Amino acid sequence: MTRVVLNGRFLAQKGTGVQRYARETLLALDSLLASPGSDRITLELCVPAGAAAISLRHIKVTVLPWLKGHAWEQITLAWHAGRDLLVGFNYSGPVLKRHQVITVHDATVAAMPSCFSWRYRLVHNGLLAMLKNRVASMMTVSEFSAQELRARYAVKNRIVVGREGWSHAVSPTDDTAVLAKYGLGEGGYVLLVGSIKPNKNLEVVARALEKLPQFPWPVAVAGAPDTRIFRNVPDLSNRLKLLGFVSDDELGALYRHAAWFLFPSLYEGFGLPALEAMANGCPVLAAAAGSLPEVCADAALFFDPRDAESLASLLLDVSRNEELRDHLRTRAAGRLSYYTWQANAQVLLNEILLRLGVLAPSRGELDGVGPIARSQT
Repeated sequence: MTRVVLNGRFLAQKGTGVQRYARETLLALDSLLASPGSDRITLELCVPAGAAAISLRHIKVTVLPWLKGHAWEQITLAWHAGRDLLVGFNYSGPVLKRHQVITVHDATVAAMPSCFSWRYRLVHNGLLAMLKNRVASMMTVSEFSAQELRARYAVKNRIVVGREGWSHAVSPTDDTAVLAKYGLGEGGYVLLVGSIKPNKNLEVVARALEKLPQFPWPVAVAGAPDTRIFRNVPDLSNRLKLLGFVSDDELGALYRHAAWFLFPSLYEGFGLPALEAMANGCPVLAAAAGSLPEVCADAALFFDPRDAESLASLLLDVSRNEELRDHLRTRAAGRLSYYTWQANAQVLLNEILLRLGVLAPSRGELDGVGPIARSQT
C-alpha cells in the first residue's frame, strides 16, 4: 500500500468558499475509496491541533500537534509527509516539496488586487511563485481559472480542471420561518449572495434599480452589510434589503423562494452560488464575466456587469415573463448533473493514481508545458 498524505490545514481555518470546496471534496473522495485502483493506496488526512472534527470512513485522520498556521504546513506537515505524495485542497503547501498536488482556485489576487490586503497579497503571491512550477501538478475549478493562472502567474506546469458541486446547499428547513425572519415573501424578491468587496460589483445593482422606479421586487443581499458599497446613489433602502450573515440552512430557503438569483460579479473563478441557486430551483441572472458563462452555460440569462442599463433592461424583462423561469429551471438540470462533488473527487483521485503510476497516462498527459488536461469522468 502506498501512502498519500492529505493537507488538512483547512479544518483549522475560518470557513469560506475555499474551505467548503476542501471539505466537500474530501468527503466525496472518502466515499470513492472502494473504486478500482484505490485499493493500492492508503490516504491519511493530517490536521493541526484544534482543527474541526470531520467524520471519514476510509481515510485515516492524524493530528500533528507541533506548530500552527504556515509554520505547521511548511515544517510539521512537510516532515511528516516525507517523500510520499502530498495533496492539498487550497492555495498553499510546503514550498520545498515537489511530490505534491495543490489546488489553486483562481487568479483573483492578480486580477483584482484591491480586494485583498497587501499582507495577504504578499504571502499568496510569494507562495504561488515558489510552488507553481515546482509541484507535480495543480488543480483548479474551471477552464477560465486555468487560463488565468497561465496568463497572470505564468504557470507552465500541468493544470487539471475539476468541478465544484452543489449537494451541500440543499437541506430541509422551516422555510416559512426563514422568510418571516427576513421580512420576505415567497417569490417576491431577487436574491444576491456574496461578501461586500469590489469584485462582487454590488454597486451596479443599485444603479440599475435607480433606473427602474416601478420594479416590483426588492433585492435581498445575503452577506456582510456595508452600505458604503452603495455610495453616490440615491437612498434605495426600500429596494435593497441587507440581510447580513445568513446560515447555510437559511440560505437554501432563500434560494428556493426567490423570484430570481442575481450574480453581478466582475470576476469569479467558479461562481458556486449560481450552482447553489439552480440546485434549489432558483433561476439565475449572471454577469457575462469570469467563469460564469462557462459554469452557467445556457441555464442562465446574462448581462454586462459594467453596464447598469444592461442589467436594468434584463430585470425589467424577467419581471414581465414568468415562462423564462420555468425554461431556465429545465436547462439547469444539465449543469447540476455535470457539476457534482463526486465528479470533482474522481478527477482528483485519478490525478493521485496517475502521479503514483497506478493509472497510465494518455499521450501527452504528463507534458508539463502542454495543454490543460480536461477530465470527462
